[in-house]
Amino acid sequence: MAKTSFKALKREADDIYKRYEAHFAGKPRATRDLELLDLLIGELDDLANRAKSGLNGGRDPAMISLLDMAKQNLQTYKNERSAIVEAKDSSPASTAASRLITEANLAFGRYHRHFANRDRRGRDTGLLSEIIVELERIHSAMKALENEEKGSLGKNVEIVENNLDLYRQEFRAIDNAQENGTAQEQADTLANLANAQFALYRDHFAGRGRHTRRPGMLERMINQLKQIHRKMFALKQGGLVSQANDRNMEIVSQNLDVYQAELEKIREARAELTTEQLAGSLGGAANEAMQEYRDDFAGANRATRDLDQLSLICDRLCNIAYQMRAIDRDEPTELNAKNLGIVLDAWTMYETEYRKIEEVQND
Repeated sequence: MAKTSFKALKREADDIYKRYEAHFAGKPRATRDLELLDLLIGELDDLANRAKSGLNGGRDPAMISLLDMAKQNLQTYKNERSAIVEAKDSSPASTAASRLITEANLAFGRYHRHFANRDRRGRDTGLLSEIIVELERIHSAMKALENEEKGSLGKNVEIVENNLDLYRQEFRAIDNAQENGTAQEQADTLANLANAQFALYRDHFAGRGRHTRRPGMLERMINQLKQIHRKMFALKQGGLVSQANDRNMEIVSQNLDVYQAELEKIREARAELTTEQLAGSLGGAANEAMQEYRDDFAGANRATRDLDQLSLICDRLCNIAYQMRAIDRDEPTELNAKNLGIVLDAWTMYETEYRKIEEVQND
């Protein structure tokens, strides 16, 4: 058998370490996938044996360093495995608590990317309402879990409550900001808000496979456009004479027709799939989003990365996670549950990377 080169072994080792970092380092142990960790342990053990054979009694410093690192990480992974088993056995509630904390942090990340320190006149109240509803669900589940097992969530319930209060206040502030100004200024704001919904459609729906599109997101967008149209019409009835506003009302109406027709087609396409087929399609869509991250962000210079692109990747994973979670609730499958864990891990990592890139670019 041909001897594996140092370069090839180093590349394999780095891949194993990155996968461990993405799925285990700093993550809630009660929610970790032991099957995946066993796979990484097996791969690293095999790599260490091949590195040892490559030395063949020699003293190559680079190969020795690679072997030492592999042995150290192998022991770390084995220790982590024992800690995960202990965490899973310690309390049935611990897994649910860890998942809720993860989901809350992801909701905080969505708010940060789309609302923190941004001009309120251009913010999407439909999206903010969705984040608030998500946190209300998480808060309710946390309270129920606390009643079952005291102390399993610590201060996390309070953190969710504080953020809920903040987001509700921000919703009202955004609403007020968008209704301030002259009639023409309000019309301009409404035009910009409509354009933002059109951009969402291009990013998440246009030209994309209908099986994996989230109907709830398109419903949200349709409701936002209906509200925008009503406000445009109210300005006209209130005395605003503006060809631009009249034209914008027509454009919004045309897009509403397109989006409502597309929503029906998405529902029809999804109805053709079994639960297993839908879960598989969502897994494929998640792989595409994660590949885009690997191609354009993994190991790249943070100062040159496109935050808007990374935010879009996060939002795509969010839509996939929401759909996977619905399957997990209504018709759970082992494959979907496993894929959901992978998606939540990746999404968490990308939200963290977003903050790091933002920090570098704001310095």
